[in-house]
Amino acid sequence: MWRTISGLAVPLFVAESLGFAVQLGVVAVLGRMGGDAVYIRSLYQPVSLVVIAVTVGFGVSDQVAAAISKGAGRPRDVMTNAASLARIWLGLGAALYFVLAIAAPLLTGLFHVDAEHRDTFVSFLRWTSAANLLGVGTELLASCLRGYGYVRHATLLVTCTASVRIVLVAGLGLGTGVGIAAVPVAEATAAVTGITMGLVLLRRTELWHLPAALIWRRDVLTGLRRIGLPIALSLLLISAYNVAVVGVLGSYGQDAVAGFTVVSTLQNLVLLPGMVLGTATAITINQLRGKGDWQRMRGLMRGGIEVTVAVYVAIAVLVWLVHDPLARLISGNAGVAAAAGSYLGAVALTYAVQGPVLTSLTVMEETDGGFRAIVLNALYFGLIVAVSAAAAHAAGSADGFYETVAYCNLIGVSVPVVAVRHIRKLSAEGTARAAATTG
Repeated sequence: MWRTISGLAVPLFVAESLGFAVQLGVVAVLGRMGGDAVYIRSLYQPVSLVVIAVTVGFGVSDQVAAAISKGAGRPRDVMTNAASLARIWLGLGAALYFVLAIAAPLLTGLFHVDAEHRDTFVSFLRWTSAANLLGVGTELLASCLRGYGYVRHATLLVTCTASVRIVLVAGLGLGTGVGIAAVPVAEATAAVTGITMGLVLLRRTELWHLPAALIWRRDVLTGLRRIGLPIALSLLLISAYNVAVVGVLGSYGQDAVAGFTVVSTLQNLVLLPGMVLGTATAITINQLRGKGDWQRMRGLMRGGIEVTVAVYVAIAVLVWLVHDPLARLISGNAGVAAAAGSYLGAVALTYAVQGPVLTSLTVMEETDGGFRAIVLNALYFGLIVAVSAAAAHAAGSADGFYETVAYCNLIGVSVPVVAVRHIRKLSAEGTARAAATTG
C-alpha cells in the first residue's frame, strides 16, 4: 500500500510544488517591476480565489471520474466525461466572467482602491479573470491523465504550462516594459499551450477516443454536485477563515497580521504533502471502486494515513526545531519575524496531527464525502475564530490566538477516524450491492 500511494504522491508533489514556486516567482517579478504592480495583483487575490475554487471543483470531479473509469476498464469514458464537463464550464465560465466584468468597477469601492489605480485594476481584473477561466481546459486534461494513472504525463503538462507562465511574466514584464499587463498575456498563453499539449499527451494513450467527446453524459452533473461543489465551498471557507483571522489579529498590530500572513504562506508548503498524499490515496481508492474491489479500500485508507503520519512526525519536529531562524529567514523584518516565530513555536508540533487531518479530508472530498468534510472544516475554523478571539483578548496579545490554534489542531485527531469510517461505509455498501447483483 505504501509503495502504491508513494508512487502517485511523488510526481503529484513535484507538480504542486512547482505551481507554488511559480506563484511566488510571479510575485517576485511583479515586485521588480516597481510602481503599482504588486498592489494591483494583491487586490485581485480575493477574486482569483473564487476562480481557483470553481476550477479545482471541475478538475477534481473529472479526476474522480477518470479514476473510476480506470478501475472499470472503460478508457472511452474519460473523454466523454471531460467533454461533458467542458460543455458545462463553457456556460458557467461565461456567466462567471460576465458577473466579474460587470462587478469590476464596484469592487474598486469595496476594496478601497486608490483613485489613480482604479482603471488599471478594472482592466487587470477583466483580462486576467478571462485568462484564468480559460485555464480550466488544461485542468480538465491534467485531471484525465492523473485520474487514469498517467501521473507523470500530468506532471509534464503542469511543468510546461508553469514554465510558460513564469517565463512570459518575466520576459514581457521586465524585458519589454508592458508591466502588469504581462500577467493576463502569460496566463492566456499558458492556457492555450496547456490545452494543446494536453490533447497531444492524451492522444498518445488509450484514452483518445474522439467520437466519445461528442457524447453527453448527464451524470457528470451528479459528480459536480457530490465532488466539485463541496471542494469549491471548502476553498471559499478557507478564504473566509483567513479574512476572519486577519480581523482578529488586526487589534494586535501590523506585525501580528504580517506574521500570520508569512506563516500562512509557509504552511501552504508544509501542508502540501498532506493534500498530495490524500489525492494519491483517493485516486487509488476510486480506481478500486471502479474495479469493484471493495475490500481493499479499507486497507488502502489505513495505509494512506500511516504514510502521512510517518511523514508529518518528521516535518513537525523539523519545523519546531528551526522555527525561530526559519521565521527570520522568510520575513526579513524583526517585528514580523518575532510574531511568525511565536506562531510557529506554538503550532509546529501539531503539524503531526494536521497532516493526517488534511489527508483524511482530501480523501473524503474525493470519495463522495465532501459535504461531511465541509461540516468538519466549518466546525474547526469556526472554533478557532470564536475561541481565539476570546483567548487573545484575555491574554492581551496575539499569543492567546497562537495557543488556541495549537489546541484546536490537536482536536483534529478525530478527523482520520471519521474518514476511516466513511471508507468502511463505502466498502460495505459496495460489497452489499455486488452481493445483491450476483445473487
